[in-house]
Amino acid sequence: MSHSSLAAPFARPTSTVTSHKTFIDHCHSKLSAGDISDMPELVGTLDGIRRDLSPEEWQAYIADVVVPHPIRPLLYEEPFTRRAYEKPRGYAGDAPMLDLVYADCHPPMQLSSLGAKIYEWAIANSGACVSVRARREILATLIDRVAAERPAARMLSIACGHLREAQKSEAVRNGAIAELVALDQDRESLGLIAREQRGHNVTPVHATIRRFLAGGSSFGTFDLVYAAGLYDYLEEPIAQVLTAAMFRALRPGGTLLVGNFAPNLIDIGYMEAVMDWKLIYRTETEAARFAARIPASEIAEQQTFRDQPGNVVYLTLRRA
Repeated sequence: MSHSSLAAPFARPTSTVTSHKTFIDHCHSKLSAGDISDMPELVGTLDGIRRDLSPEEWQAYIADVVVPHPIRPLLYEEPFTRRAYEKPRGYAGDAPMLDLVYADCHPPMQLSSLGAKIYEWAIANSGACVSVRARREILATLIDRVAAERPAARMLSIACGHLREAQKSEAVRNGAIAELVALDQDRESLGLIAREQRGHNVTPVHATIRRFLAGGSSFGTFDLVYAAGLYDYLEEPIAQVLTAAMFRALRPGGTLLVGNFAPNLIDIGYMEAVMDWKLIYRTETEAARFAARIPASEIAEQQTFRDQPGNVVYLTLRRA
């Protein structure tokens, strides 16, 4: 199943909640028989229902129809969905979950036949999964570009996770950067980075966003500062304050990049109803407002763009 088939528009349900449940019953029957062919329609239909209902009606639909339905245990046989729902580290999008999306190696757990089939389908076709992998490539390319333009560049990744983009970066692998500071509040993630990447001028730093905001100058200055998945969880006032703090940490001519999932992502209904994974989705106009607290005279260049799948909006700023 191609990504284009998942991204195709689905007819929005126009009937009652009873018919919606009947559709999920149908999907459950097919999944119980090991048939995953209705997964694209399940994802698309859930998002169509979400868009047709008010926020209150949508939450009631999740509670009344999806949560008690026997389809959920079947879907949780897929490890990406299950980890997001169970949140073993307290939040859905943790670094081990993203490793499942990158699929650089086999999942570390034994999968049922059904779970393996849904997982294979999800990582190949889910818009969120496709864009998470595209994000890693975008970040690695940016690291390489800045390293080529600015010898002995110093860089900062905020909420770095497992910093998998560094493993894709030729500049990091070849020691062409002076330092890449990997900042995160998750000590387990930082421990993995220390084991895997300390020999590549990568410095793991345990710190919360609050600590960065309070003492950003103590981390030094950088040629590149970026945050990949953090902004999906930040309300706008905090996002603006953090963007300003990241910008202040830039050296003259330095680059800032942040990303945010866009509201057209077709996976949102499934993520909220099945994975209990709620993000804040933003358009280009909304992402551009992250820079509202930065004096315009200090910004040499400001751009927004989307990844090739079109699911993530990026804001880049270059300091004058």
